[in-house]
Amino acid sequence: MDKVTWVYFAMTFLTTVTCVCGIAGNSTVIWLLSRSLRRTPFSTYILNLAVADLLFLLCMASTISLETQPLTDFRSTNSSANLSISPRAKVTVTAYEVMKRVKYFAYTTSLSLLTAISTQRCLSVLYPMWYKCHRPRHLSATVSTLLWALSFIMNMLASLFCSRFWDLTYAQCFKVDMALGALILGVFTPVMATSSVTLFVQVQKSTLVRRRRPRRLYVVILVSVFVFLVCSLPLGIYWFVLYWAGLRPHVELLWVCLSRLSSSVSSSANPVIYFLVGSRRSQRLKESMGAVLDRALQEEPELEGRETPSTGTQEGI
Repeated sequence: MDKVTWVYFAMTFLTTVTCVCGIAGNSTVIWLLSRSLRRTPFSTYILNLAVADLLFLLCMASTISLETQPLTDFRSTNSSANLSISPRAKVTVTAYEVMKRVKYFAYTTSLSLLTAISTQRCLSVLYPMWYKCHRPRHLSATVSTLLWALSFIMNMLASLFCSRFWDLTYAQCFKVDMALGALILGVFTPVMATSSVTLFVQVQKSTLVRRRRPRRLYVVILVSVFVFLVCSLPLGIYWFVLYWAGLRPHVELLWVCLSRLSSSVSSSANPVIYFLVGSRRSQRLKESMGAVLDRALQEEPELEGRETPSTGTQEGI
């Protein structure tokens, strides 16, 4: 095997290990939040985000396990000239196609949920009275539901126009991908980045004026968004831009491996972020995961080095 193939297998192994760790971490977050009787607006978003990340990691691990050859030959395998394959191989290719589509559905859902999280928290800082007094009670649950539905519709359209099982032209698939790319990379990502920068500036100003540590909740949001922008965007760039650029096979293989690994790290990182932000140094590894998660997601500021209990709006009970 040449060096590129060795790199492919090494990065695929690392991606698989990351997926397994991320599946365990996100499953723990889902279990803890689903058992919690106190549901705040932010914990509703986090629960939905953990479900989307878990779905993404499961699909990523499934697509890797279904591959029988490096990705440099995968396009030719998927072409119409290679449809005369055995029934068993057809089932494998069909399963691969389904997992790939569900993976991108989970990816767009995670992106849209992070955009909603950062935007809502930014509004709560810029317009605190409106957020406290006039924000709809079930806003988080409603927005989460709408974002799941929007991501589903978007990816169903992509599946109908771009699936190899439909006799549609290259131009149609290209137009659909460009439209989705404009929405995701041209709308969702800039909104998420802008609201996060605004939130960071406002939190820093508040911290300097009041000489108080920033709320753990804001740290969770900012770190989660930063990790997503750094680690998950390579997959979106490949999906909507580089796939159509006609890269050399080896270059494309390396980019796909990198984007897979980095996006898996992004989807696996949030439980680690919650633990690091929510735990106290003196009691790290001694507290229960539920207490650490509750502290990381509380919406009240810290007072005199101690955390006050969350008084967030009850939602989704």
